[in-house]
Amino acid sequence: MTGLDVDRPAAPLSDGVVALRAWREEDVPAVVALCDDPEVARFTRVPSPYTERDAREFLDGGVIEEMSFAVVAAEDHDDVLGSIGLRDAGEGRGELGYLVAAHARGRGVASRAVRLLAEWARARRPISSRRADPGCSRRATREAARSSGSPRPWERARWPYGWSTTTSAA
Repeated sequence: MTGLDVDRPAAPLSDGVVALRAWREEDVPAVVALCDDPEVARFTRVPSPYTERDAREFLDGGVIEEMSFAVVAAEDHDDVLGSIGLRDAGEGRGELGYLVAAHARGRGVASRAVRLLAEWARARRPISSRRADPGCSRRATREAARSSGSPRPWERARWPYGWSTTTSAA
């Protein structure tokens, strides 16, 4: 899978507002729209311009070793609001990374998605430390990390839960 000793959830994770589901082939246009955004290029290493070929490679798992999910509206699983992934960060840590689509920013999507995936992952794997990425300077990114229980990004504190929260355009 990704070096993480957990299986993908059998059903989408949901809090009633957002849901995390497996990516589908028909999501290619949504992935292109999500990633071909100047803010995403500014805060991540996602290629720019982002093409359909890039999206297909991502959906095939050829870009990064992670358990990746489409972040969608809970009532409409075709409405892609973003992306979130979980990967092995080594030393007993998992790492979350996410993107939020431009049309969904400022609505708490990142906070909800981070909380859902972090809680699901914590319930399945004992972990040893937690930190938020000190490189993030965006207020929304700090709020998403804080809402999941992460310390302030600049503190690099160790938490007993053990998930690193790394973030990108949100």
